[in-house]
Formats: sequence, structure tokens, C-alpha cells
Amino acid sequence: MIDRIARDKAAEIARHFVTGQIYNFDFEDAKPDSKDPIIDAVWDSLWPFYCDIRKHKLRDEWQLPAEGKRKIAIWILFLHSDEEYRWPKISYPGSRPIVYNLFERLLGCHRKQERFFKAGNFEVWPFVDDASFLLAKSNPRLLNRGL
Repeated sequence: MIDRIARDKAAEIARHFVTGQIYNFDFEDAKPDSKDPIIDAVWDSLWPFYCDIRKHKLRDEWQLPAEGKRKIAIWILFLHSDEEYRWPKISYPGSRPIVYNLFERLLGCHRKQERFFKAGNFEVWPFVDDASFLLAKSNPRLLNRGL
């Protein structure tokens, strides 16, 4: 289910957050209310990048490395796309892989992550494959408005 209004709002908020324009608490509070699963997936994936106890922007000591910004740019591109989110539900999907300790492995926690990785090409998450990523990248929605 694609919620265009929520996706557009989420893309703008996420972009402002990762470029250090808004505080972490403002980011958390601004999450659009939607049943579109990509909204929860992106917010959940951004959580490991900041502190949820201390107020800060993603600047200075909290600034994201270039690779993190590149990864999140793909997430924002997805939010601007009309692609359905097709990955299985899992915590922190864009911030994987998670290394499980022995106890977690004995409980089988790693199996859910293994199923998740089999669902598509994680290098282009939240896109499921290179083709959908390249299509969105070659046809950016924001640059096509009004043309």
C-alpha cells in the first residue's frame, strides 16, 4: 500500500534529519501516521544513527559518514518512488546485518534475518532489486514534477 502523502512528508523529514537541519526528537515526533510499511521501516532503520536520550542534530560528533548518507539517500529515493515495499517485516531493516550472540542463535533469532536477506538485494534496500532501483534513479520523481 503506497501512501503518497505520507511518503512525501517522510522523505522531507528524513532528508532534513540526515543533513543536520532538525533535532533527533523533532525527527521522532514528525513521523507520518500511515499504514504504508516503508514509513515504519525507514524510521526504525534510522534509530541506530542517533541517541534517543540526548537532544542533538546529525552534525559534528553525530554527523553521518559518507557511506551512511549514500545508504539513506537510497531510502529517500524509495520514499519518492511508487514502488511497493516488498521486504519481510524485521526490526531495523536498513541497518542490517545484526550479529547474533550464541544465545540468540540458539533461540533461532538469526533465521528471521536470513529470510530477510533472501528477499532481495540488500545493497539497494528498500528497493528489492537492482532493476527497480535503477528505474527510480533514472526517473527521479521530484525533477519530473510539472514537466
